[in-house]
Amino acid sequence: MAVHCIVPARMGSSRYPGKPLVKIAGKEMIVRTLERARAAGCFERILCATDSEIIADVVSRAGFDFVMTGPAHTGSDRVAEAANKLGLDLVVNLQGDEPLVEPSLLAQVARELENHPDCWVTVACPLNPAENQVKTVVKVLVKDGVALDFTRDVDENALATASDQNAFWFQHQGIYAYSRACRDEFASLPQSQVELDRSLEQMRIIDRRTIRMVQSPYISISVDVPADVSAVEAQLLH
Repeated sequence: MAVHCIVPARMGSSRYPGKPLVKIAGKEMIVRTLERARAAGCFERILCATDSEIIADVVSRAGFDFVMTGPAHTGSDRVAEAANKLGLDLVVNLQGDEPLVEPSLLAQVARELENHPDCWVTVACPLNPAENQVKTVVKVLVKDGVALDFTRDVDENALATASDQNAFWFQHQGIYAYSRACRDEFASLPQSQVELDRSLEQMRIIDRRTIRMVQSPYISISVDVPADVSAVEAQLLH
């Protein structure tokens, strides 16, 4: 089945307003992220979903498609609206702050979605123990290839509990994949309190759908705050 890639982007990030258009080594971050999706070579269609005409113009001038959406609570809500407008079924949601995502990883996520269209699919990558309680780094508890929980800090008690469950904490990477049925279910639900408390959209669906994890060997370097830009540039120029 055809798999598509949608990159949601908005100007109003609470931690980093205007983030999609920040220049990374001379090129807008949203464009670099779309280029990574194109390099994966596995998507029938790649486009940006945005409510910003400024972002749409930048994306279009770079040679990529876009679809305009209304305001959205989360990236997945925005992707659901865009995918429904275009009549798409299987979609990989690549968050726009992942300009260093490995193209081969995106291809792996797309294959996992094709094999498990009744599940959500996302990515776990190595977690630096020094970042266990860094709230900008999202953590995921994984057992037997399935997510059990997501949080922004992992204390000693959480580590001990994971060990008792024979589960392991990883860093979560900003990639989701889902079918139309899974997206429509998500978008039809109200935001849960735990989703709002943790600012993690996947908590809205974790008790309803299996969230399958693709294990990545690559450390994720995303752009969450302005200080992250220099780290991404250093990696690009390495």
